[in-house]
Amino acid sequence: MLFEEKLLALPAFILDGTHVLAFDILLVRGEGNYSHIIMRDGRKFLSCRTLKYFADVLEDGGFIRPSKSALINPAAIRHIDFKSQKAIRLINDEIIPISRRKVRTMRLLFQPEAV
Repeated sequence: MLFEEKLLALPAFILDGTHVLAFDILLVRGEGNYSHIIMRDGRKFLSCRTLKYFADVLEDGGFIRPSKSALINPAAIRHIDFKSQKAIRLINDEIIPISRRKVRTMRLLFQPEAV
C-alpha cells in the first residue's frame, strides 16, 4: 500500500469542530499534555491530546518521529541535514531537530539504496 493510501485510510480527527484528514497534517508538535497541529494550508490547531495519542494513530500511516516532541508527515519533508544541524526542513520552512538517538534510524530510513 502506498504511503498516501495509508494516510487516506486513517480516521479523520475533529479539531475545533473541523474534520482534519491525516494526509493534510504536516507536523504535530508536543508540548506537555497538549499538541500543536500544523496543516498543509497553514492552519494551526491546539489539541488537549498528547503527542503519544497522535503517534499511536499516525505512525501506522507512515508518520515519523524524529524527536520526543515532534511527529512529521514524510510527504512534508523538503530536506534532511545529517551533517551539521541534524535537522529536517519541512515544506513550510519549519526546521525540526533530529534527536541524537534517532539520527541513525533516520539515516537508514532516508538513505538512498545502493544498486
